[in-house]
Amino acid sequence: MGIKSKLDVLAVTLIATVMMVVLGLVYFFLTLLVVKVATDVLFEDSLSASWGAASAALVTAAVILSGALEKKRD
Repeated sequence: MGIKSKLDVLAVTLIATVMMVVLGLVYFFLTLLVVKVATDVLFEDSLSASWGAASAALVTAAVILSGALEKKRD
């Protein structure tokens, strides 16, 4: 492998990493919105920011991990 091919692999890896982080953040904010709306509809009291963030973080982490650990079907 030459230098150019190694730099190409590095560039693709960096782009994929940035895309994964951005998609994870988008999913986190969407999950946070769903948790916030659900608690506003179901309960009288509003959800505090720390509990909402913790709930959304747990759900997001579980979904990302389950997607990564899923067995590939042939």
